Amino acid sequence: MLLGNMHGSTVQVRHPVICVNNHVFCSICIEVWLKNNNQCPACRIPITPENPCKEIIGGTSESDPIFSPTVRKHLRKTRLELLHKEYEDEIESLQKEVEDLRGKNLSLQTQLKSLLDPTASVLSCQNEETSQSANEAGTSGPETPEEWSKKLKAANEMYEKVMDNVEKLKELSNVYGFRKQ
Repeated sequence: MLLGNMHGSTVQVRHPVICVNNHVFCSICIEVWLKNNNQCPACRIPITPENPCKEIIGGTSESDPIFSPTVRKHLRKTRLELLHKEYEDEIESLQKEVEDLRGKNLSLQTQLKSLLDPTASVLSCQNEETSQSANEAGTSGPETPEEWSKKLKAANEMYEKVMDNVEKLKELSNVYGFRKQ
């Protein structure tokens, strides 16, 4: 597999493997590295059994025959299709997570508004006995507006991070010419 480096030249990598952040290494080199370290040498993200380096399908090895240009073209196309599918799956997963977080965010906003609304305080006085019995029954949760506000802020921050990730994946998808079909 040929990779571009920072000087604009290409480097041949034998038995290439890729980390979660798409850094490519020779499998033998990364095995030696991982004997003493448990993270990617480029980005320091942990490499674990749950988050392993993956072999790149169609990578070159010493014993690989030299393929014709047509076969190499098909291999490249297949690799790109696999990457495209992986990106699309990741985008879909993140979009589902965004929807879940939006629902939680709306729920927390509604709860916070009901706590901060003056008419809600009248209702809370009327329902004080009900909430006390609920607390005694073992249901616990934030009881003050400050606690609700903290939870809402955390949910909003999580939502923003997920949206940033979705945007980055969409940009990468567009850079590599992948379009949802």
